[in-house]
Amino acid sequence: MQAKDSFDAGLELASSDVARAISEFEKSRDLFARLGDIGEAAIAENWAVQFLPNLAKVAESRLRLAAIIANAESRRFKVLLPAAYYWLGISDYLQNRISDSVKNFKTALRVAEAGNNAFEIQHTRQVLALAYSELGELEPALFYASKMLADKGLYYQTSTQYWRDKVTLADLSLKLKFFWTALSLSREHLSMVQERFPDSSLVNDSLRSLINAATAKKDFAAAFDYANESMRIALKRGESAENTRTIAEIHLLIADLKSDAGNCVEALTDYDQAVALYGRLPEVTDRLYQIHKGKLFCYQQLNQTEDFSAELKNVLKLSEEYRATIREDDSRQAFFASEQVVFDAAAANAIKTHDARGAFDFIEASQARSLLEFVESTKSIAEVEATFGPVAQPLSLAEIQSRLPEQVQLVKYAVLPDSLAIWIVSKTRFVLIEKQITAAELENKIDAYQGLLIRKGPVAEIKQAGRDLYELLIPPDLASEKQLCLVPDKSLHQLSFATLISPAGKYLLEDYALLYSPSASVLVLATENARRKEQVTDERLLSIGNPDFDREDNPSLADLPDAEAEAKGIAGAYPKSVQLLGSEATKEKFLANFAAVEVIHFAGHFVPNRQSPGNSKLLFAGSDLRSTELSAYKLPRAKLVLLSACETGLERYNKSEGAIGIARTLLALGAPLVVASQWKVDSEPTKNLMISFHRNRKLKGMTSAESLRQAQIEMLSRSETSEPFYWAAFSLFGGYANY
Repeated sequence: MQAKDSFDAGLELASSDVARAISEFEKSRDLFARLGDIGEAAIAENWAVQFLPNLAKVAESRLRLAAIIANAESRRFKVLLPAAYYWLGISDYLQNRISDSVKNFKTALRVAEAGNNAFEIQHTRQVLALAYSELGELEPALFYASKMLADKGLYYQTSTQYWRDKVTLADLSLKLKFFWTALSLSREHLSMVQERFPDSSLVNDSLRSLINAATAKKDFAAAFDYANESMRIALKRGESAENTRTIAEIHLLIADLKSDAGNCVEALTDYDQAVALYGRLPEVTDRLYQIHKGKLFCYQQLNQTEDFSAELKNVLKLSEEYRATIREDDSRQAFFASEQVVFDAAAANAIKTHDARGAFDFIEASQARSLLEFVESTKSIAEVEATFGPVAQPLSLAEIQSRLPEQVQLVKYAVLPDSLAIWIVSKTRFVLIEKQITAAELENKIDAYQGLLIRKGPVAEIKQAGRDLYELLIPPDLASEKQLCLVPDKSLHQLSFATLISPAGKYLLEDYALLYSPSASVLVLATENARRKEQVTDERLLSIGNPDFDREDNPSLADLPDAEAEAKGIAGAYPKSVQLLGSEATKEKFLANFAAVEVIHFAGHFVPNRQSPGNSKLLFAGSDLRSTELSAYKLPRAKLVLLSACETGLERYNKSEGAIGIARTLLALGAPLVVASQWKVDSEPTKNLMISFHRNRKLKGMTSAESLRQAQIEMLSRSETSEPFYWAAFSLFGGYANY
């Protein structure tokens, strides 16, 4: 009875005195162990350990949880495993082990589902929804939130779990910009917790949601009232490690609130207080990046250049530490897209202080870093994500210039909030040009222009817009004898540069062979990959044409006889080829051949999924191939991949990673060059373009970039296909190649 009484005492104390609660749980554990009740002892230990992070004893919590998991697995105590993995995930999160954290939450969910443990299923779905929301990955966040709600009524729900669900839904609503919904949910869970646990830290957590919701609505007066109330409640509880963390978080909330309200001088005081308090909790590091980022932008607002530069070092160091703990590509994309503002601010400050090289390096350090990791590695995407090795570092400007081919000139862009930076880079040249245009103005111009191209708008309007954008974006003194590689940024990824019109009235494509790359580092590595592969001249072709896709699953898609004719037509240029046509064009046959050939050509349907590009798919006979399925493969031989289908180059753009689509996936698999499309294309003109492209490569000995250029010039010379819509959809992505 004494062991049970101690356990019950721990439960009673958990909401008011964590240290004493842990002590009671540990006492219960020892008593159960002496009685030989190993199972009850393990449960008591699990309860004790889950509260250790509240006292900032994160490392001890991780060690003891690992022991609990090992013991539970050896003794087959399956009921313990979901909770143990859950709390291990919480400890990981507090130390910024982001991928480890999500992995442990998912393990907890899998084990709970296997054991039909309804409470832990709900518990882990809720925390996964919250974790993905924090990362900015709203699709999986919404998925787990929907599952969480679907479980209502399946089991007895504690008031604490009900509160957790409301907090998660409030935070997710805020991310989705449903401000009134977030405010309503926040008030609801605050009312509940004030009634049940009026003096606990749960009240502070509820008030945090209200502060964030009020701030998002620009109701700063209400937000300050909530913040002051939260601080009053926390200070009333007195000194403890748990309360130190709560007070530090409140100072951070107040600092962010003051910064949003334009009072950066006072905000800096609260940021410094938060730093000092977290300094007393060295094992809890999950808020340090946010604090230092807040200080950085305050220094920028106050025009304190020296302080900005000093703080920038802290922020970038913490950013790189985050990068090393987030291994999944989707999570990195989401998190670093929202953090791109840091690198943009750094670049803008460097330009302001006339440091063009420093500004270039800041932008290069932010662009396509996940893709760089895959391109640099000899492993598959899945293997890279599973391996916590050193993070791939971007090349310095000096390295980029020394490794660029003589034949290439690079034009790199940075779309900053209030200006556009343009660098011209070659082996012997480095120039910065700055244009005064806001990011919003530039995006509007690009959207309007692309709309004209795609809907085949009035020729005069297209040409005038093309001239205006040429003047804005294309430097006047580029070397005419060099291939032009464009490294776009943000909204510029949506722009068809080839169609811009020079003062002489010529399309950019008519003057230069064009190549696109998401960063200068990726350009260099893809170029070197192409150089290694150019030694193989006896190329083998895998040609896919008009796969006999499932019409019931895709009723709106038409048969593509021109795609089949295209696949047959290009095969004639290659002495060695494998043709997969119609019903023979299965996913299985494609995957069995695509890693063993030098040139891959797919002519068929591609179905993009802009919300979840990993679920975009190439349609094959009888089945489809999703982008995520390709992550298990590598392309050790491929020199060139052509995706003769709609919208294969750009499904959406990410502020950090650039153009997101299946073309990026194939670059990550090891293809140094990928030809892909920006918009929906007509099959007959595309057939002619692609046959001409391959003829130029194999029969006329042109490089891939020049082959595409000449095929497009041939199309624009014909009256029936002279509009940019017909010839400009396809672009070359990756590196420079002599083949």
